[in-house]
Amino acid sequence: MCVGGAHERISNDMDVVLANLEAKKLLQPPENLVTACGESIQPDFRLPFLVETLQHNPSMINIIASEHRVDLAACVWSRVAESAVDAAQSAQAANSLEKMLCHQMAAMHCAAMKLVASSLRDNLPPVEVARLSNAAARMMQVYQDAFLALQKIRSGGKQTLVVQHVQVKEGGQAVITGNLESGQERT
Repeated sequence: MCVGGAHERISNDMDVVLANLEAKKLLQPPENLVTACGESIQPDFRLPFLVETLQHNPSMINIIASEHRVDLAACVWSRVAESAVDAAQSAQAANSLEKMLCHQMAAMHCAAMKLVASSLRDNLPPVEVARLSNAAARMMQVYQDAFLALQKIRSGGKQTLVVQHVQVKEGGQAVITGNLESGQERT
């Protein structure tokens, strides 16, 4: 083995060690990281009001997000915001994602109903009635798919099927009762 090759290998090994140490150092979060509500940002983040909010009053994030969700629902149609909030309340939405899904469902419901109303106007050509009715049906399907998605989120994507065998002999009677549960209980 030549001496120059051994020195080069040792030098390369040292470069690898130093590069790994530098990589670990670069991947370490700063000590002054601002963390709240499951979010982490650096103190010099481009939106300073968020830094202050996360540092001093994390619940303001929830308020701002809620206002934004309701405002977006209100932009859809004049009374969708109320329907969206009512839907989230009725579904007992447990988090922001469930609330957003309920708001989307309210918007789809409104759109479907408006399309149905439009399709029932007098003097529309049959092709226009069909077009509006098909669009309404698609909106209703989106609504129903969202409803199923909400159920799937809550049940963890699991379904339970209970099979019970009952034998009734001639002249006998059977009464079968049971409880059906859907999803998880909300409190």
